[in-house]
Amino acid sequence: MWKLFNDFAYRVYFWYRNRGLRNRAIEWPVPVLPRMSAEPRPVLYAAWGRIGDLVLATGHLKRLRQWFHPHPIWFLGRSQVRPVVEPYVDVFFPFPDPAGQEGGTGIGPAPLERILNQSFRYVIADIHTFYGGLFALGSLLTALRADRKFIYEGYYLGGGLAPERPYPADFEIVAKHRAREESGAETNGRHILDHNGYYIRDVLERCGVGADPGERWRPDLGFIGSGTEECRRFGLEPGKFVGWQPSSNNPRKDYPLSLWKKIISAFPDQLFVALVEPGTGVELDRMNLPNIRILDLETTLPEAVLLIREARLFVGLDSGLSHVSTVLGRPTVCVCPDSHLGYFFPYPDAYGYPNQHTVSHPDYLQCRGCFMTCRHEPLTSTFSRGALCLRTLPPRLVIDAIKGAL
Repeated sequence: MWKLFNDFAYRVYFWYRNRGLRNRAIEWPVPVLPRMSAEPRPVLYAAWGRIGDLVLATGHLKRLRQWFHPHPIWFLGRSQVRPVVEPYVDVFFPFPDPAGQEGGTGIGPAPLERILNQSFRYVIADIHTFYGGLFALGSLLTALRADRKFIYEGYYLGGGLAPERPYPADFEIVAKHRAREESGAETNGRHILDHNGYYIRDVLERCGVGADPGERWRPDLGFIGSGTEECRRFGLEPGKFVGWQPSSNNPRKDYPLSLWKKIISAFPDQLFVALVEPGTGVELDRMNLPNIRILDLETTLPEAVLLIREARLFVGLDSGLSHVSTVLGRPTVCVCPDSHLGYFFPYPDAYGYPNQHTVSHPDYLQCRGCFMTCRHEPLTSTFSRGALCLRTLPPRLVIDAIKGAL
């Protein structure tokens, strides 16, 4: 009963939310004709995704220069992802934020004018752009001028997550990858890595660019150097602490602090270093555990990445830092809701990340892919209290995973 009600409620919520985004969206100026230049025109990669989304995209981002040589690679995305993608692109522009979200400053008039006045060889929209970002940024994407522009139809297997998908004008829509079902086995092709590979290969084929058909594009953060100096600055000994992300920017994916306390209490000899944004560690102080160290990180991502690089183990949520830790090769325990199981965590075995351990509730495996339109409770409970399959996940399962990883 609740599933039908929640699907309807989510559609209403989605319509209302994006009506506001459309009303607040900026109409970007019509570009003027660019000056003719002998230089190869850039290829623009536009990404609406967050940190974890772009970590998963690094497998193909690092190859764009090779595939489209001699065209330079320009990147348009959230300012927060800059440390993840900048080594793989030639020019980085932070997305303007017409909806006033993320607290970003956007881009100033000069860079914006540079983008709008540029004629691109190709524009490739990241696979996450079909959802959310189109309402806020569709007019900007439409204003971009290129020989060809590409966008993915969407990675979700059902219609509930994004019932409205107003694709911007002049974009070629790549039909979504159809995951192959096998009786008694995981769904093949469900994970974002599989969708990325399918989408980018299709774009390359349309552009006449050859790529090894059998190669799997593994995410790569190999440019991240040693975090020894960062550890020294915070008084930590490399390899002697457990990195820990107690909360994320999506409260519905957060694990209750009362259960975190039981987990950490089971490891009195391990130092857990909580990586949190400034001002968000008040509740952690109340846990009153001697083996917790709370770090309010001023520049969240760069500092967190370097500390994770030197952690003995990372314990986190279905969010960006768990992706960072996994790709860095650190032993990683991800506490994951069944609602997203298989789309982001765990990674497909074929990509080879044995260091990644996903913990989910065994009683809700049949609910995989609901994206928090729960069949067991009203949507309001999920929004106010978090996913049922996550907030009832027994701590002993996480404790066992940490013991195994250690």
